[in-house]
Amino acid sequence: MSNRGQSNPIESPELLSHSTLPQDDSVPERSMVEEATVTGVIFTPELWMQRRCWALDVLRKEGVRSVLDIGCGPGSLLETLVIPPTTIKEEPILPKRSNPQHEQLPSSVDSDDEDFSNTARELFVKRLGGLDVSPSVISSALKIITPPSSTSNFPPNVPRWEPLNTELWLGGIEKYNARLEGFEAIVLLEVIEHLDPNVLSRFGVVTLGTYRPKVLLITTPNFDFNAKFPRAEEHDFAKKGFVDPTGRTDRVFRHSDHKLEMTNAEFREWAQAEAINWGYEVEISGVGVSSHPSYYPSDDPSLPGQPIYASQTAIFRIATGLPLRSPRSVRTVELPFMVGGGESAHPHKLAGRYVHPVSFPGNGTKSLPEEIRKTVKECFTRWDIEQVSLDELWGVADVAGKCAGSKRHLVGSLGGWGNCPGIEVNNGSELEFEVRKEKGRDLSVRWRTYVRRDKDEKEESWGESASKDISKDTSEAGGW
Repeated sequence: MSNRGQSNPIESPELLSHSTLPQDDSVPERSMVEEATVTGVIFTPELWMQRRCWALDVLRKEGVRSVLDIGCGPGSLLETLVIPPTTIKEEPILPKRSNPQHEQLPSSVDSDDEDFSNTARELFVKRLGGLDVSPSVISSALKIITPPSSTSNFPPNVPRWEPLNTELWLGGIEKYNARLEGFEAIVLLEVIEHLDPNVLSRFGVVTLGTYRPKVLLITTPNFDFNAKFPRAEEHDFAKKGFVDPTGRTDRVFRHSDHKLEMTNAEFREWAQAEAINWGYEVEISGVGVSSHPSYYPSDDPSLPGQPIYASQTAIFRIATGLPLRSPRSVRTVELPFMVGGGESAHPHKLAGRYVHPVSFPGNGTKSLPEEIRKTVKECFTRWDIEQVSLDELWGVADVAGKCAGSKRHLVGSLGGWGNCPGIEVNNGSELEFEVRKEKGRDLSVRWRTYVRRDKDEKEESWGESASKDISKDTSEAGGW
């Protein structure tokens, strides 16, 4: 639910009047680099998707529990982050490799050379926030962070094993907001190139210096990439692009609202300076190699060149050392959203704050392994199948509910696999089920004692079942 009360100014900031927001969802302008008819550059998958996948991959690996999306726009990243994980937060199921003498490689179908790190982990976000300066996108983003209702179909009605707190703010990145402290991760996808120079100068002191996230992710256009458009001269890109509106350079940008597009060297210098200033380490790379690859020459002639990416990426990770600069300048004056401040005067306005409640099958307790195996056997019998993927089996509400959201409990009840040991294995006797990994596929469950039913038996079973269902329906309805 949203907080509208004003009794406690710390807990209940002034809520933005939704009637003042534009209600029509405007279509965001498309960057010139993503128009293949102009540039001749093709991205597979599309460049925006590559950026989002990169951010999600980093957030998973960092194991963050709270994310703030600055410059969230209509909510494209929030739309992914608001989807609940499929399990409770627990250790991922991975191959057992800690002791080479006891690795689980029971058969030739099992693979010991596949990396599970990207596919086995999920995001377990319990706090999600968005901030954008444009009122035109707030209505769209607000719909995404709002809990589902009987009249909405997003977020999808799937099990949620722990509550999610969401919030959305209207305001600029350069303004400090004490309520935005405490997020473990901050993400800015294609944002800093839209900032005026004076606003960009406040980026470090507010985000890295004051909010102090565990990790901060940035993507921004790479100006070096513009020159490699195969059709740049043919289409006269200078006329189709946009001249630097700040007048600082004679560069032609990809988007009408860009204030800055940095070369790789400029971005690296800027990012490293911000990292040093505020006590962070930074990892710089990129996403988006075009269909006509070009490469930066290597400093070492014996090494291959580095690809020229369409979007540059930076991962700032907080370091143990103290920052060279002090962020105290942010708090040298009495600011709203602090004790004694007046929130109504602050340029940040709260558009909505909600709690997505838990909603899952079962009673939240783990059933005994034999009960789980009985439920699994019922599924296999009903499907008349020998093997299904672990994810398909987990998609059965009764199975997930009896495991209380723990996929490890399911795997353990079926004999275990990898770093997930089996539990209660009937005094050493062989179980009816086996969890296995085939090369090129995800984990699956096989019914060892499966015997296919013949066609006549299945038809008879179906007919009896259907007759019972019809009889039941008609008796309850009092006849036709």
